[in-house]
Parts: sequence; C-alpha cells; structure tokens
Amino acid sequence: MKIMKKYFYKSVAALIAVATLSSCLKDDRLVLDPEKGTNVIEFVNPAQINHVGSTTALYVMSYPVSSTLQVIPLEVSYSGPADGAPEDIVVNLAVGGQAIIDQYNNEQGESYTLMPTSWYSLGATSVTIPKGQKRASFNVSINTSLFDLTKPYVVPLTISSVSSGTISTNFSKILINFGAKNAVDGLYNYKTSATTSLVANANFNNVPLVTAGPNTVRTNLLDTYSNIITYNIDFTTNKATVVSVVSSIGTPITDPVSNWNPATKVLYVKWTAGARQFEETYTYTGVR
Repeated sequence: MKIMKKYFYKSVAALIAVATLSSCLKDDRLVLDPEKGTNVIEFVNPAQINHVGSTTALYVMSYPVSSTLQVIPLEVSYSGPADGAPEDIVVNLAVGGQAIIDQYNNEQGESYTLMPTSWYSLGATSVTIPKGQKRASFNVSINTSLFDLTKPYVVPLTISSVSSGTISTNFSKILINFGAKNAVDGLYNYKTSATTSLVANANFNNVPLVTAGPNTVRTNLLDTYSNIITYNIDFTTNKATVVSVVSSIGTPITDPVSNWNPATKVLYVKWTAGARQFEETYTYTGVR
C-alpha cells in the first residue's frame, strides 16, 4: 500500500538518523553530546528529542491528570572519554526564561510558552557529580491537575555554572514540554471498515491519540489524511465527535452512534466529510 510504504520509508530514515547519532556515543547512549577529546557537563537525554537540529533540544513528556504530585527524575552528566569525574563537580541549575522558548518557536514554527511556576517545582538548584562517577540526578515535581490542556507549555532548564570542568555548548540548556494526558490518550490499533473512502480495511498498530485538550485527542493517522484529525469525547455521555480534519476533505459530520467505551478503551467513530465516508475503530494497546 502506498501509504504504508511512505510510513515505512519515513520510519527507516528516522532509525538511520538515530543510529548515526547513537554510534558516536559508544556505550553511553543517553548522553547527548558525542564523545570528544574533552569531557563536558550536560543534561542527559530524558526522552527522544522532538525536533533534531534545533538550537535547544525539546522533549515531550506526558503524564496522567492527577492531583497527586508526580516526581520526574532528570540527570546531568560528565560526558566524554574519561571514565569519571576527576573530582566532585558541583553543577548549578536554573530555570531559563521565555527567550530560550522564543528562539525554539522561531526555528520550529511552534507556539510554546513558559509554564507557570505554580504548576511545578525544581527539587534542587545544584547537584554534585561525585569523583569517579559520571552522573548526578535531580527531580522536577509537577501537578498535572493544574495544567491548561489547551496550550503548550514548557520548562526551560539550564546549567548555570559548574565548580570545575567545561559546560556543554549544545546541551547546557533543554526545554521540557510537561504535558497531561486525558483518559483517551495512548497508543491504539486502528481499523477501518470496507466502506471507508480513504484506506478501506486499514489495520495499523501503534497509532497515537495525543491529548489536545481536556476532552480532545488528535492524530495524523500516519499521513492518511495528510493532516491532523481531532476527536472530541463527552466524558459524561461518552459520545464521540470529529471536530477537525484537513479542509480538503470537507466539513466533518459525525454519526450519533460514535462513542468512547471507557471499560474496553475502544473509540468507535463513524462520520462523513463531503462525499467521503469513514468508519474507524481505535482499540487501546498501551501508554504513549
């Protein structure tokens, strides 16, 4: 199938790119800078970089909505050919400002903004990489129940200074998009009926439904529709509605039988747009 081939080639290209970067890191694969002649002090990669090649790396890390504080461990590293720090190295940490975010937004065409400080807390403003060791950890605590799910927020973290050694040029600043997941967010098996206008009898695995708001999730369906499609779930009635698709398809009209089953975590959506008709079933397979 043409669409699946396209997705396959994209996946292979992404894997090659990751493998090429990782090959420079030897056995320390979570450290961001390649090994060089001189060790540098930097943040350890907490997740996959959202856009490779940006001046400041951004990571998307999402958690269920909960009033209980969620503690996320992060690390700094003494990265390079030396097996460990020659002495205790104190690494001072700070929260950056909107300027770091603005640079990322300008480079990537995004609209992230600084997360309010009442939504999170930095567990330490300094950590020590012990002599002979390569890493030290610290925590960031977040309260996802306070998050505004309609807007993208990030926390910019910086290594402001160190007691000795060289601070990494590329990875002394990072951006973390701490997100909150609604009840539908996750990875799904995606199937369509024989009467679906685009990609009839589809059967795709690991299709993400990503939180876009308190009651909405979205996906690009592996480029099937060439754009983002958004579903709204009424968690009182469990009715599902298609609220946004690419304009070239037409205005979506959702059949009232469309629904979300919270017990089985199955999203069934039947809808039309222009002359096209769709019948889709998402079956939850795991966390995203």
